[in-house]
Amino acid sequence: MPKIKINDIDMYYETHGKGEPLIFVSGFTADHLSWLTVFNEFSRNYQVILFDNRGAGRTDVPSGPYSIAQMTQDVVDLCAALKITSAHFVGNSMGGFIVQQLAYHYPEMVKSIVISNSAMRCDTSYYFYPPVRLALLKENVSLDMLMRIDCCLVFSYYFLSQPGKLDEMIRLRNANPYPMTAVGYEAQYAALSTFDSREWIAKIAAPTLIISADNDVIFNHATSEKMVSKIKNAQYVCFENCGHVPHLEYPAEYTRVVSDFLQALPVE
Repeated sequence: MPKIKINDIDMYYETHGKGEPLIFVSGFTADHLSWLTVFNEFSRNYQVILFDNRGAGRTDVPSGPYSIAQMTQDVVDLCAALKITSAHFVGNSMGGFIVQQLAYHYPEMVKSIVISNSAMRCDTSYYFYPPVRLALLKENVSLDMLMRIDCCLVFSYYFLSQPGKLDEMIRLRNANPYPMTAVGYEAQYAALSTFDSREWIAKIAAPTLIISADNDVIFNHATSEKMVSKIKNAQYVCFENCGHVPHLEYPAEYTRVVSDFLQALPVE
């Protein structure tokens, strides 16, 4: 799949299927591979666009700091380059920050948004862990050890207690030929840690689905419920026995929930 020049970076992207554009926005340190459990099903009915944010995956890793506004502009310019004038957007975690920014600053581009396991700003969970993880990364701690730490934060106990699941997730992450660099990690964290939508989130007018999970220790469900109260007519689904990435823990159910939301939207 190709790369395309977007602002100061060469951005990696993929397109799959035909139909209305459906763009998936990955979270902090994640790349397009994080959506591989769900994108095939969506590509039956939509033109699915996957891409790597600046600093992650196969996209360039310029020096930071980055900002959510900057990363949002990357998405806007990617859409322009692909001649996409409007789309549905699904964002997990930091991707949810980008999706909020899109819906507020570029409402004409947004048909609907799904804010998955995200928040209006970083809470305490994401203040203490990334700096520690970055220090370990700079000290060249083994990738296997870092992945074990990450998995315990990202996935629920219910998921990891299934035989072989922890080893499977570590194997998949270690097999990624484009692991996160210290430069990309630090630059993306600057964007993550400075975002705050509390003053304007209530102005989002796009049809909105907010997804959370009861065992998400990064952005807990109470944080998501606050967003629901701010965005007019927002729909809300909370996954049970699930951590920060329901699209990985419960891909079939996640696909159903998002598909039901999209299919119920008024026909334009």
